[in-house]
Amino acid sequence: MTEIMTFIRSYNYDVCLAPGKIWALSEAADYLAAHLAGRESWSTREDAYKEVLSIRDRLLTAMKQDIDEGRLAVTEEYLDGADIGQSDIDVNKSTVLPFFFINWALANDIEVPAEFAKYHDRKKSNKSAYYEGLGLKRSTIHHERCRAVAELLWSMEPEMPIAEMARRNEIIQYGCEGHDYDMRTISRWLASLKADRRPGQPRKNKD
Repeated sequence: MTEIMTFIRSYNYDVCLAPGKIWALSEAADYLAAHLAGRESWSTREDAYKEVLSIRDRLLTAMKQDIDEGRLAVTEEYLDGADIGQSDIDVNKSTVLPFFFINWALANDIEVPAEFAKYHDRKKSNKSAYYEGLGLKRSTIHHERCRAVAELLWSMEPEMPIAEMARRNEIIQYGCEGHDYDMRTISRWLASLKADRRPGQPRKNKD
């Protein structure tokens, strides 16, 4: 009991927030599972360990669902460096930027370590100051960024439906900077780039 409870309660969460740090998604789940299990008292080491694993499994299940639905932006790369589609992401091979993961946890009312919450607040404050300095609303910036990213992606995959484009990792991560917009909003932003189809409709073959 002493070993696992010491690990859970004394883990230095600042270490994993070093500049430039990117988390494996399974690693991010470990951080939260350790934190959440550490809030409780356990009579045996085995009970504590089982709870850590149980929480971790529930977190990974929730992450996979939100990855599939475009609410959590992650990246997976094969050994040759080729990116794969958002819906094909394997949570056991994925990476995620700390800000995006913490933002996802908070949006789902999942308690995070105090270090994570402070890091998230600081990042959000820095971005708000940046947009204010430009004299533009955040949504205006994200609108233009999403369209620029989508235009590039459509040049490589012209048959992709708008609804699928709106869920792409690149749109969420780089266009929206991880902000949780409704997919219908993003689809409207992109619609004029593909005026020959409605959001979610596949391209019709022209005779």
